[in-house]
Amino acid sequence: MRARDVMTRPVITVGPRTPVHAAAALLVAHGFGGAPVTDADGALVGIVTEADLVRGRIPAEGRPGTTPPETTVADVMTTAPLTARSADDLAELVATMLETRTRSVPIVDDGALVGIITRRDVLRCVARRELTSADVAARRADLGTHRRGSAAGG
Repeated sequence: MRARDVMTRPVITVGPRTPVHAAAALLVAHGFGGAPVTDADGALVGIVTEADLVRGRIPAEGRPGTTPPETTVADVMTTAPLTARSADDLAELVATMLETRTRSVPIVDDGALVGIITRRDVLRCVARRELTSADVAARRADLGTHRRGSAAGG
């Protein structure tokens, strides 16, 4: 199976100048654990995770609270994230994700961000028993047939 078979697309991204609280709200609203960070031209410049966004934000109970300064995604993101290509072998990518404890990997082809793979995307395949590209293609074909039939009143 290839990365393209399970990657999520289109990708929801944030910019480096996005305030931390706004990026956190985006992740919460979509149920994501992280998001790729792209520049004005759409080029991948980093990734920001839940951990990046919460680190140092909540003061310990009983300690004088100081409001953290308004920071942006650029201040907290990982600037050289692990990436993969859409044609990469999914088994190898998953092994790397587990070894490095990486939860999500942006998929970049020819310098363009084309998708993202998360542990949840892979877990979804396991739950559906889709362990080959053919399994995924068959489900997508079934969905396409079902949707066309529904649209036609069937």
